[in-house]
Amino acid sequence: MELEAATVRAITARGLARRRANFRSGALVPMLLDALLAFACLPVAALTPPAAPVLQWSACPDVPKTECASLDVPVDPARPDGAKFALRLGRVPAANAAEKKGMLLILPGGPGAGIVETIGGESRKGFHIEEIAQQYDVVTFDPRGIGKSSPILCAPNAVPPVAAPVATLPSPAGFQAIADANAALYRSCFAATGELMAHLSAVDTANDIERIRQALTPNDGLVAYGGSYGSLYGATYLELYGDHVKALVLDAVVDHSVDFATLLTNNVLSVKDAFDRFTQWCARDSTCALHGQDLGAVFDAAVTAAPAARTVVIQLLAAGSDPELGWPAIAKMLAQVRRGDSSTLDAMSRTTALGSTALDPRIVAGKNGLFAGVFCSDFAPQGDLAALSAAAAAVAAQAPRFAWKFWDATPLAHGTASATLCAGWPNAAINPPHRLKVGPHPNVMVASPANDPATPLANALSLWLQIPQARLLIADVDGHQSWPLSACAFKAELRFLNDPTSVPITTLCPN
Repeated sequence: MELEAATVRAITARGLARRRANFRSGALVPMLLDALLAFACLPVAALTPPAAPVLQWSACPDVPKTECASLDVPVDPARPDGAKFALRLGRVPAANAAEKKGMLLILPGGPGAGIVETIGGESRKGFHIEEIAQQYDVVTFDPRGIGKSSPILCAPNAVPPVAAPVATLPSPAGFQAIADANAALYRSCFAATGELMAHLSAVDTANDIERIRQALTPNDGLVAYGGSYGSLYGATYLELYGDHVKALVLDAVVDHSVDFATLLTNNVLSVKDAFDRFTQWCARDSTCALHGQDLGAVFDAAVTAAPAARTVVIQLLAAGSDPELGWPAIAKMLAQVRRGDSSTLDAMSRTTALGSTALDPRIVAGKNGLFAGVFCSDFAPQGDLAALSAAAAAVAAQAPRFAWKFWDATPLAHGTASATLCAGWPNAAINPPHRLKVGPHPNVMVASPANDPATPLANALSLWLQIPQARLLIADVDGHQSWPLSACAFKAELRFLNDPTSVPITTLCPN
């Protein structure tokens, strides 16, 4: 699911750049009346909105050809006068400032991606940053707890040791042991990080997005693209600040209308479907390194010989048929492993790793806390083993080869999310699953590849049906996120961001 999404940003851009595009409280009524009365008695000068902060832009030390700035935001959006931290912004200025159309904000996915992963390195090509900058200031940010935006800190010695993936149902004692180990890690994160650790939800990030809009385009609406977990950030912003949405694309959707077990189930089944499509391609295409062979059997043997193949393959399925990182590359790697050569697999393992490369071991450990802090704040702690077991049984029956993803005790190490991730999380969800509470929004487009192993098309259709008058785009491609995978999708989505009235209710891209 979305951990795969974080990996995609790191692993697909290089190959994708060579494809066709060469790419949401209620206050008590008396309280509200008191507030309104007090507000009405304020002098006119006090009603004037505060001036937008003046940001100081300078070259980013870690992202070439990009400017960075800091924006102070409250740790708890409900307490704007409380503790604050610096949210790092990144900007690629429009090529022609005199003719630019404004700001286009890219909402990072993951959770875990930030400026570097979104507009740095080869991702810059895959996500069309230079092309967009012909018309817009392209802006993104390190979400709270990520990158340079007050990164989450945890105790290195509290991180549970990596456990081998298993598909078997844990015993109550086994599940409790996982929860206890997680709880010890999360306690260390709260102790080292402080208040921010409790404010990593999509609601918190959506409030950060509004502060970015106020700082950069205070007299205009938000124009933004959110892919993968960024789609949940964008949908939550829509729910909270829908009147400020000028044009919003939500691609490769995380469905927040279902519970965590259902989200995981759908993800595992979509991975199985992607593997099946990979197998079908290999059977019909003679260029496949395993053409004419039982690809499933080869994969199973490779996993036995080199266990890393299990997790690397599911990560690379997100690249679809891309020749360098998708199906052809997976087939070649599996063929090599069968011959006893794991060199390509080792290189792919390094490329797809989700762990932090920071020098501070507390930040490296903090990556584990960050994933849990986001997911558990948006989907709730998981402690009902019986309920989870019922969902897991369905997964095991339909997708036995990938059922391990549901119970993985150390999901970050394997590039996935699992039912154990939020076992031991101490807080209730800030933003529990629900259907969007929004009115008609013709200025929203929901998009998806037809065959996305991380965020299945059903997620996008579910979200689209929750937003009256929203546009829908489906690209007939394999992989994660239509924006980088399909030239047709990118052009239609950019055209929509320029003018939402310029595209029909539905757009079908053949590739």
